[in-house]
Amino acid sequence: LFQQVPMVEIDGMKMVQTRAIANYISTKYNLYGKDLKERALIDMYVEGMFDLNELLMTYVIQPADKKEQHYANMMDKTENRYFPVFEKVLKDHGKDFLVGNQLSRADVQLLEIILMVEEWEPGILAKFPLLQVNEWAV
Repeated sequence: LFQQVPMVEIDGMKMVQTRAIANYISTKYNLYGKDLKERALIDMYVEGMFDLNELLMTYVIQPADKKEQHYANMMDKTENRYFPVFEKVLKDHGKDFLVGNQLSRADVQLLEIILMVEEWEPGILAKFPLLQVNEWAV
């Protein structure tokens, strides 16, 4: 459609745009909440993860003289802004999952972010025990 990837062929359709693909698959396989409230929470958490993901993904395109500063900034935001939010959500919710009583798109997206960050900082989850539980639950 837009001459780009990712492109997925599913149910007789060719779909592009990451979020559209994720929304479709999440809805089809019951990973998008049981009601509108759960879906709104999932969307809210996923959008926050996309913000962090953008910060992480832009590290590789930083000029050499900016990489150290960018790395410090992205790890600071990961450790002091984003991961504490998801740790609190899990604590307040009292479940192994971010929303509802089952795996959702938000949990899958969080796992992707955690694995990416652990590539750079393997011990980063030491301060986030509930994120560790979520990682293994997914």
